[in-house]
Amino acid sequence: MNLMIFILMISINVFANTPISKEMTIRPGDVRWLELELTGNDIKLYCKNNPIKVNKENNKLQAAIVETYFSDLTPFTCEFKERDQVLASILFKVEKRVFLEEKLKVNPKTIKLSPKDQERADKEQVILNKIYASSFSNILFNGSFRGPMNSTVTSVYGTRRVYNGQKKGQHLGIDYRAAVGEKVPTTNSGRVVFSGDLFYTGWTVIIDHGLDIFSVYGHLSKTLVQTGQLVERGELIGLSGNTGRTSGPHLHWGVKVQGHYIDGFVLIDETKKYFNE
Repeated sequence: MNLMIFILMISINVFANTPISKEMTIRPGDVRWLELELTGNDIKLYCKNNPIKVNKENNKLQAAIVETYFSDLTPFTCEFKERDQVLASILFKVEKRVFLEEKLKVNPKTIKLSPKDQERADKEQVILNKIYASSFSNILFNGSFRGPMNSTVTSVYGTRRVYNGQKKGQHLGIDYRAAVGEKVPTTNSGRVVFSGDLFYTGWTVIIDHGLDIFSVYGHLSKTLVQTGQLVERGELIGLSGNTGRTSGPHLHWGVKVQGHYIDGFVLIDETKKYFNE
């Protein structure tokens, strides 16, 4: 009898220490929301061997996993570790994604920049890089993301663009049709980390939602919040406009996660799966 109990205890311990193994798919510009229940005092997450911020609520761990728009489609692995022990491993297979193309006419001065404009844009980029490197380590929201406007989408994420028939680029955000002065609410709760004028996106509001998740609202005619201000989902943060590099009045909505601009619509769909409302 004692031998049988001993064997049973060993079997249970081996099973308990067996790491969780999953397989998921992701596309360029996608984000996947992870939630796992793991027990441990110092659990960390690594994707492609890089540390990823994790929100911890008791034994529930939450994290956002992204794949860059510029992906070479190579599969990658994310691992939850406690010291050197792997508690969970997720293999992400990267699927091909086809993006649209469009041609735009804009002010030539915003394409071939003058030395003065280039200096300004470079200085602003340094400021933005510092902002995006200083996100809260926990989430600042408790509900799913929502779109910023109930209007027609005029340009989707990832669209390949040709400006004035010459310069090529990609649109790593979502554009909404909006006349000057329409109300713009935040897509989720967070803290305002920038409210001001930028060369490319004009009057802009950037909100940190924690876990290296940021939302960007550009080309505004007016901002209605201040840096450092906490905002709730749906709170008015600005008015749409035609500032910065634009071809007409509209709202540009961008989402940046872990330094990569991703498809905001995918973030909406992913968070809807996990936040009951």
